Amino acid sequence: MSAAPTVDPDLVDLVDTFFRDTSGHEVVAAAEESGMPDDLWSAASGLGLTTVGLEEAAGGAGGSLLDTVTVLRTAARHAAPLPLAEHHVAGWLLAAASQTIPPGPLTVATDPRDDLAVRDDRVSGTLHDVAWLPGATAIVTVAGTDLVVVPAGSFETVAGRDLAGMPRGTAHLDGAAARVLPGRIDRRALSMRTALLRSAQLAGLMEAVDELTRRYVAERVQFGKPIGAFQAVQHRVVTVAQMAAMSALAVDQAALAAMDRDASFEITATKLVVSENASTAARAAHQAHGAIGMTREYRLQQFTRRLVVWRSSDGAERGLAPALGTAVAAAPSLPALIADARPDLEVRL
Repeated sequence: MSAAPTVDPDLVDLVDTFFRDTSGHEVVAAAEESGMPDDLWSAASGLGLTTVGLEEAAGGAGGSLLDTVTVLRTAARHAAPLPLAEHHVAGWLLAAASQTIPPGPLTVATDPRDDLAVRDDRVSGTLHDVAWLPGATAIVTVAGTDLVVVPAGSFETVAGRDLAGMPRGTAHLDGAAARVLPGRIDRRALSMRTALLRSAQLAGLMEAVDELTRRYVAERVQFGKPIGAFQAVQHRVVTVAQMAAMSALAVDQAALAAMDRDASFEITATKLVVSENASTAARAAHQAHGAIGMTREYRLQQFTRRLVVWRSSDGAERGLAPALGTAVAAAPSLPALIADARPDLEVRL
């Protein structure tokens, strides 16, 4: 029996050090006001961090899916203001279509409301709620089973921002020039990939919230002793730590399963659990911090606002739970399913 794949500790150290040095409180706050820092993207791209896990033949940095989720989770610990997940998914789609991945940054449009008409490499329609728009150099999306690449500047953008201050806009396409690659898309695989990567980012945010909360309750003194000595506060701290540890473990196990086989069951369950954990962790952390956690001058809110946004992105609980329940109900034996470490169970979102 071969050993399970592992992540090179040097990769973790590189990513953690890079984003710790380049994505501090002030940098993230500035990005929420002015958009993605181009110099930060260039620096991350120069180190190959934006394409870890993508095929070298397509212009990626190589590596495994486990490497990808590790990079995303580690970057999220610092609330890195870059479209790392979106660029990876776009690059993954292009590589699957035997295309070279451009430097980017790329984004993807996967909103179920999107409705595109394609004719002779011209695309018309609306792409809703596109992350990192404006800012991305192209949108990679799907029309039917076709892969569509629409360069920036060929459509009208209604720009906005989400709760975390990250760019998010609507693209109106009226005969926009595009590259159309016929018959290349497995929509189910796409939804699973996006759900797994978003889960990794949520797990990283919870690790950051855990670290910040532990430090705060150890340093904040009330009634002559650190507030971490009070049982009620300890309960909140333990809750955050539990949510972070559970989420990181679930993401790693889902990634390992996906490297070996269809893992729609594991990925769906992971996104559901991690999204639920995100709410619990954010609530407990703010309870432990009190009013300071809501201030712009303190960093907790940079992490928890992203938890709120991403918990509903790429698989919301209200859709994941019924899909998972339907798949489980269709299994021949529930006890056998629970005991199976490698469940052969297909989930459709």
